[in-house]
Amino acid sequence: MKISLFWVSALLAPAYGALSNEPDGDSRIKRVIVLMMENRSFDHLLGLNPNLNVEGIPKGASQPRDPDDPSLGTVPVTDGGYDVSPDDPQHSFEETTKQINNQRMDGFVRASILHGEEETNPVSMFTPESAPVINTLAEEFAVFDHWYCSFPGSTDPNRAFAMGGTPDGVDTNFNGTLWGTQSYIDYLNERGVDAGGYYQDDLWALGYYEDFQKPGNAKNIKPMDDFFKDIEEDNLPSFTWLQPRSSTHDSVLPTWQHPDAPVSLGEDLYASVYNAIRASAGWNETLFLLTYDEHGGFFDHVPPPNEGIPNPDGKISPQGFAYDRLGLRVPTIAISPWIPKGVVYNEGFAPTSTSEFDSTSIIATTNELLNVPNPTPLSDRVSWAKRFTDLLLKNDLTEPRTDCPMTLSSAKTEGFHHEDMVTLQKAKPINEHLEAQILMFCNLNYNEQFVEGEFCEAAKGYTENQGLASEWILREQKIWMEKVGWGKTEGGEEGAVA
Repeated sequence: MKISLFWVSALLAPAYGALSNEPDGDSRIKRVIVLMMENRSFDHLLGLNPNLNVEGIPKGASQPRDPDDPSLGTVPVTDGGYDVSPDDPQHSFEETTKQINNQRMDGFVRASILHGEEETNPVSMFTPESAPVINTLAEEFAVFDHWYCSFPGSTDPNRAFAMGGTPDGVDTNFNGTLWGTQSYIDYLNERGVDAGGYYQDDLWALGYYEDFQKPGNAKNIKPMDDFFKDIEEDNLPSFTWLQPRSSTHDSVLPTWQHPDAPVSLGEDLYASVYNAIRASAGWNETLFLLTYDEHGGFFDHVPPPNEGIPNPDGKISPQGFAYDRLGLRVPTIAISPWIPKGVVYNEGFAPTSTSEFDSTSIIATTNELLNVPNPTPLSDRVSWAKRFTDLLLKNDLTEPRTDCPMTLSSAKTEGFHHEDMVTLQKAKPINEHLEAQILMFCNLNYNEQFVEGEFCEAAKGYTENQGLASEWILREQKIWMEKVGWGKTEGGEEGAVA
């Protein structure tokens, strides 16, 4: 049953300005943990779940091979989601705009065909059986079926919205020049709210902001193994950003669920995170938010909002985009024992009549849940975004639930052979995010060679495939961390930067 927890009249809400920050008494939530995965639409992972009263995939849905030529026929939307996709569906700003196709949502297969890719991939969906962890979490807690990515395009502008409220006029992936805008981690630490991040082997976006290098921020950016240690010892910061693995090295595979990596290993990751939180002493005071950066080129049938969307900071992108429309729906689940079972949540507090849930809702809501002092918005988009504070603070629960699952586990697909998968993954062509990390370390370690968007001489010979690229990235990451002191205390012992 779809549960409507409350309604708010937009007429009573302020326009863009300071965030409301007046929780009723002591908040139930003392810490927020965010895990942002990669490149999956709402319909792709959750749209075929019959147990969820969500706006899922319409019966008989299909996509035309060419929206302008009906004679070419259609490709049906099926439940045959690939654990490892045969290719990476198109999802740049330009291609996403074509997929949306003036709100008709009929350009997904066409984009793949025009680029010589498998036509069934963007319309091959998952079921509760093939993606059991995320579907179980959606059934057990609160799922948003109208949560949109902030930008209709690729990963890094969307992660910049989520991690700092604005992409700063960028509409493509990271080019090696560090982001100079303020990160949300720095914003919180500046206000005395302990914030940090944990990365699974490679830093990836936890290295992209200039202000991550401040000692006060760097001390809380740690390897993922430390997350499991810190949560067991009840030593997490108030706000935690989790970064999945994008690299392939030694005998390990990526966990981020980018289309060239296994969905099942991403399910393993968020199952292990959930299990650790569930077993921790702080479970009753924790919000775990599982979300995705963008749709990754996979079909979703709901047209994204395109009216009343504020530009975050007045900047226009190189492709002439004013950031005045959202990207597609992405799976987002709020997990806490203070959330009733089986909630489909769309209401929220709407500061304006056009407000929606998007990645900046993470920032807006966390400011309220953690009672952040002086919560001046990081951008106009943060001011505008819907907040889901009342989902946790104003429901019928008078005490935390005790019926939440104790553990979750994923389901490997038939024929999953880990060693073979590692060999295949290492041989795959380098993807744009390994490229981005190479560019980052070209800048950080070989600045005299660095040209924005170009590989440095030091990376020569390591850009041919994912295995070589991962090897170079992890080696250069270690060199950089030792050079700047990441991973050591003031006394020189292994640990966090002081």
